[in-house]
Amino acid sequence: MQVLQPMSMDNFQLKMNSIKNTRAFPLRVLAERLSNASEMPAWASYLDVEASRPGESASPAQPKAAGPLPNLLGGKSRRAEGSSKARAGQSVTAPLISAGNTNFHGQVWKLSQDSKGCREVQLAIDNCVEDRERDVIALELKGHVLEAMRCPHANHVLQKLITSTKPEALQFILDEFLEVPGSVELAAQHKYGCRIIQRLMEHCLSSQASALTDNLLNDVTGIARHPYGNYVLQNLLEHGTSEKKHELAESLRTEVGLIGQDAFGSAVVSSALSKLSKDDSLMLARAIVEERGLLILMANSRHGHMAVRQALQVLEGADLAKAKELLLAEMTSLKVSRYGRVVASWLENGR
Repeated sequence: MQVLQPMSMDNFQLKMNSIKNTRAFPLRVLAERLSNASEMPAWASYLDVEASRPGESASPAQPKAAGPLPNLLGGKSRRAEGSSKARAGQSVTAPLISAGNTNFHGQVWKLSQDSKGCREVQLAIDNCVEDRERDVIALELKGHVLEAMRCPHANHVLQKLITSTKPEALQFILDEFLEVPGSVELAAQHKYGCRIIQRLMEHCLSSQASALTDNLLNDVTGIARHPYGNYVLQNLLEHGTSEKKHELAESLRTEVGLIGQDAFGSAVVSSALSKLSKDDSLMLARAIVEERGLLILMANSRHGHMAVRQALQVLEGADLAKAKELLLAEMTSLKVSRYGRVVASWLENGR
């Protein structure tokens, strides 16, 4: 049985100081251990410490050695250094992108698919001084638009490019969507693709976006009732031309019975009643009242009850009187539901 010898106070204090130093400066301890190793392991080059050789000490005041990879944006960036040779599959010896000076080596698309790399590419787009530099970045993404649209990282790069580049330089994005039949409709109903379609409608020229919106109008019923697609149509109501919004109003009117009773579709109807022209809004509001049972159904739904309120504000004369009559006849059932009570309150207060 081993007998523990009592430790003197001086030795105890030295031991505690050693523990504190170790915890306070773990990287320094690691550097010291590496300095005593017979040879440096390959992974040591990725550490953010100076590995001193025997007889030398690692000083935090000393400048760090250059990393094995170039900085994506010029200047020091740990995120850029994180794009390691292991991920790239090879060593890159020249800068990929530097602010004010674009110099590419076929890496933009690969970096765009990475969680860290995509942020660096977005920063590079922001830091471009001239349009031609963004054009070079765009060239790296050409042929990958549909892939980028579905990628959780690259879709952000594509959005940044759309919002930062002149509309004329975005034509290749539109072309790649239009080359594949049905891709616009599918993109509008994709969790990332819907963002791309919205950015295009916001930043492209109306002449460019015309073919894009035509494809959306081919399937208004399906897109309006989709959890992502409904936002695309609401965006069209915000940024589309008067002609395209009128075409959308016609589609909503003819299919209002199917679209209005849907949770997402009723949100599109509500948006349409507030953003369409007076004539188109009136036409749509009348269609809601004429569709049997639809007005009451919408009055009891989350987005539909707002559409009912807007319809009451749009309707006039006999149309308004009919709408109120239908709602008052169902006052008891309206007061049972959460949103119906709101509509009942409007009616009672004469709003």
